[in-house]
Amino acid sequence: MNDFWVVGPIAWDRVLRVPRLPPSGGFVQASEASERPGGSGANAAIALASTGANVHIVGYLGEDEPGARLRAVLDAAAVDAGFVHARDGHTSEVVILVEPSGERAMTGMWPDLLHTVPIPVADITAGDVVYFAGWREEFLPAMTTLTAIGVIVATVPPPLLAPALPATYVIGSETQYGDQNLQEIISTGDGTLRALVVTRGPDGVVIHDRDGSTAYPAQPVAVVDTTGAGDAFAAGFLRQIAGGGALEKAAAAGIAWASVTVQSPASIPPPWEVVRDGDVFPNWL
Repeated sequence: MNDFWVVGPIAWDRVLRVPRLPPSGGFVQASEASERPGGSGANAAIALASTGANVHIVGYLGEDEPGARLRAVLDAAAVDAGFVHARDGHTSEVVILVEPSGERAMTGMWPDLLHTVPIPVADITAGDVVYFAGWREEFLPAMTTLTAIGVIVATVPPPLLAPALPATYVIGSETQYGDQNLQEIISTGDGTLRALVVTRGPDGVVIHDRDGSTAYPAQPVAVVDTTGAGDAFAAGFLRQIAGGGALEKAAAAGIAWASVTVQSPASIPPPWEVVRDGDVFPNWL
């Protein structure tokens, strides 16, 4: 199997457990405060590395204490951080408010610099999988080049989808897609886009391809923290796709991994062996 490349945020998360999100001008008292590694790019890369895949992460870190801690986390997870660029200023830090339901709201603390990160197109080969865990317009030229040479390109949804988007798969939540007509978008494309994957939390996943749309149910689990669930789904989905798995098998792996992740009070998904060895695969597989 060829390599995985994850382009996206690497962040230090500051987590507050609150009884509810505060209204404008309001106040809530946190019952618990903690810190942990996170960022959608790091979450997906570390998850993929736990499957034994060769994974590179493309992003940036500041030359500060959170940056040093996050480099150590990536090294410990056997993720190649050679394409993580040092930047003046702060490492990304995110404040996460987690409600009793496990749902959360997030706020970035520092200016985002992901758009300044160069994509190492010359180091990526046909058959590799590149996952853009953060959307930036600046990445479009690299995406166009990569799809043209036979790279499997997956991305989170852009603000406005177009049939000519240079990607193989788009993976995101229904909130990220908004009210766009996804079936029309993929049906009128040139075939580069193979599937639009919509994660819907407890309502499961819907996958649109040129043959139509298919819904896959979620696992009924006790939710502790939904942070990282989308990253876990993307990791499971893409790992199966890279191995030649069908969409159904890819959806099953993603759902199973997300189901385990929401039961964990962490941003980084639990390792694949926890999913593989547990009884969490959907009964429709």
